[in-house]
Amino acid sequence: MIPHRSTGLLAIIVFVALLLFIFSSSLFPTLTLNPLPKEKRKNKNLPLPSLPEFHLPSFRPPSHEAPPEQTNSTSGEAKWFSNWEWLNPFSSTITLDEDRSVLPPLPERRAIYTYYNPKYNPKKYSANDLKKNQNSDGELLLSWRRAWYAQGFRPVVLGPGDAMKNPHYELVQKLQLTPEMENEVFRWLAWGHMGSGLLSDFTCFPMARYDDPLLISLRRGTEPDFIVRFENFQGGLFSAEKHRIDEAIDVSVKNLADKSTSLAELMPVELFKVQQPSSLAYYKGSSINSRYPEVHEKIGQNPAEGRLQLVKLINAHLHNTFQNAYPAGLAVLKPFPQHTTALVEPALRLAKTLIECPESPVPSSCPPNLPECRPCGSAKQPMRISQPTSFKNTPFLFTIGTLPHPYTLVTLQKSSEEVTVRQIRRETERDPWLTGVTQDNLGEDGHELSASYRGVMFKQFVAGDQAISNSLWMTVESLPAEAGQSLPSELLDEFEWQFGFKIPRGSTIDPNTAGDKESVQNKTPSQQGVSREYELIKRAREAIKSQDPNRVNIKAVSEAWNMADTEVWRFVKAYRARSVVERKQWQEEERKFASSSQ
Repeated sequence: MIPHRSTGLLAIIVFVALLLFIFSSSLFPTLTLNPLPKEKRKNKNLPLPSLPEFHLPSFRPPSHEAPPEQTNSTSGEAKWFSNWEWLNPFSSTITLDEDRSVLPPLPERRAIYTYYNPKYNPKKYSANDLKKNQNSDGELLLSWRRAWYAQGFRPVVLGPGDAMKNPHYELVQKLQLTPEMENEVFRWLAWGHMGSGLLSDFTCFPMARYDDPLLISLRRGTEPDFIVRFENFQGGLFSAEKHRIDEAIDVSVKNLADKSTSLAELMPVELFKVQQPSSLAYYKGSSINSRYPEVHEKIGQNPAEGRLQLVKLINAHLHNTFQNAYPAGLAVLKPFPQHTTALVEPALRLAKTLIECPESPVPSSCPPNLPECRPCGSAKQPMRISQPTSFKNTPFLFTIGTLPHPYTLVTLQKSSEEVTVRQIRRETERDPWLTGVTQDNLGEDGHELSASYRGVMFKQFVAGDQAISNSLWMTVESLPAEAGQSLPSELLDEFEWQFGFKIPRGSTIDPNTAGDKESVQNKTPSQQGVSREYELIKRAREAIKSQDPNRVNIKAVSEAWNMADTEVWRFVKAYRARSVVERKQWQEEERKFASSSQ
């Protein structure tokens, strides 16, 4: 047997050997002496090469740097980082920045083109009439762009300058074509110059839900071997890839003659694939004449005024299509109904506007593709508005959600802006807003699930595949803070680009009584009174923006105590801000090409 003393000595030797082995991997590779030139090796006065510094190995966990800031990723106080890891409970684990939210990457918008070349004879029209015609065309183009943008496309207005860049332009110029045929040929040449996408007449509109199968397929792109056209559409809409567009133009231009009446008829039949235009409304001359004679007559009497009437008709049909798409009505999300009447009133005001019957030159009419629609005002009951406390994830219901900052919600719950740290930590639940709005989606055991899980689920409600068609989200702090105050025009303008139609303005409807036999405030009364709620919301908004150390501290405490509520509030704020930045950037790029107001 080995004596105890020998055992201890052996253990020490083994320990020292291990240390030497560990340190040798980091020490010896760096112990390299730079060789001296031959002529200097005999010089004894040269300093000796220095030994490397001795460092103990680091046992700290690996760290990452914050991802670089992306282009156009800020707007005011909102900051975001677009990344596929957006379904993360807390954005700061990726961005290393508490104020920067991770959002899903922006989906690529497929281009849809229309060709516009006004040819008003100055000898036929006065300067005033010319201006009216251009304004009416601009309103029609604006409606076309807004409707297709809301459906996830990138509308682009083309003109003669784009057609001139096509290699076939010089050949076409030598032919004596009718004005109508020349316009058709030039729009194909302009499309061929731009490349893949859709070519639409600016009187062809998407008239269906965002998640309609045909619109989904058009957003994704069509089969590369064909040019998709639609039955009985007479050139209203085409979809193709660039190589097929170029092939079709090359064949048809070679066969083009002075007496040709249609460019598409000169193209090989096998190039085309025909589909049914179930989700598309084409307001061509024959449809207007047969379905809407009042508008047709107005166009004949005064073209400019007639086109403005057509714009109102199309807008009414788009609005009515939205109303018919949600048989369960509109839901204004209202958790904590005893404290949040003022908080949701702006959203309720918007909902009341959306169920109004839009102005139309032909009331009770239906779009060309939906002759059996349910016109607004024809039903016994108007579109229903509900105020659930929890989000209901169903395609038959459109939800308008308003998120408060945690500090705003605490002040409403406590009916006081003088909230203390002790009150927040001792007298309030953590993440109450997120817990309330997700409760109906988690089943019987939902109360046991963490706030992180609820946060990921809620982000899908806001930015998932179904979110665009089923909901609209905003923060309380972006809405009016005065009782009875209408939504800002800038906010309504932005919402119109999501809905695809012009929202009625200047309504005098009381959001608490219109469409209901009983006052909404009587159904869900506020404990402290609506006027008091508005005052608290206003003061909370000031506190959130304040630089006063005391207010900054209580804001930070409320955010730390409600980390998941704060995360989703920032997420919605950034998501809404990014949509505005995306739209404005697109409009700025197209401003000099689009002949319409911005």
